[in-house]
Amino acid sequence: MNIGTIIKKAEELNTISIDDTLGKGLKIIEENDLLSLPVVEGKKFIGILSRQYVYETYFKEDGGDKKEFLERKVKEFMKTKVPSVDDLKMLVEEAAAMFFANNKLRFIPVVNEDEELLGIITKKAILERFRFIYGMNEPRLVIYIYDFKGKLAKITDIIAKAGGNIRNIVQADTEVLGLQEITLRVKANDIRKVVKSLNSHGFEVREFRE
Repeated sequence: MNIGTIIKKAEELNTISIDDTLGKGLKIIEENDLLSLPVVEGKKFIGILSRQYVYETYFKEDGGDKKEFLERKVKEFMKTKVPSVDDLKMLVEEAAAMFFANNKLRFIPVVNEDEELLGIITKKAILERFRFIYGMNEPRLVIYIYDFKGKLAKITDIIAKAGGNIRNIVQADTEVLGLQEITLRVKANDIRKVVKSLNSHGFEVREFRE
């Protein structure tokens, strides 16, 4: 799955220009409960204005006249060395790796060949996509079994016949006499019917979270 499916488009974003005042930028940030803002010149992406950096700078300068401080220009405080991407076909996993590599990264700007801002990728959007892919919003079932290969097919068949749809399966070796832990995310109109059916076929669901 590529980032084109989770991009927040430029026209949906709050942005600020290099010659706008710091006060204007902070007002937009605070009113929209943001951590930072894309800085643009026309449509071209220039950098970001970080609320944390602005506050840190103010206190490092021993405060001073707040009104005068807020009249200063965004270009004095923006960060220009911001990793960006220019390929909407980039995998969501690759974008996630960029956030892991730089924990100070607030969002990933997506630009075209002219460096015009097309939109941004946020951590929240990536998390929601992974939650969807791996069925994290669905009930969680945990079963312990021996003979993984022989019994997994039976488990999936039982779930399907009980009206369940498996969204994700994770198998882990407990390192105890060949015992395997099977964690499933299952979507069903009646998840308790699925659990009951598994139990009736001899599979004990050790953990069940709706």
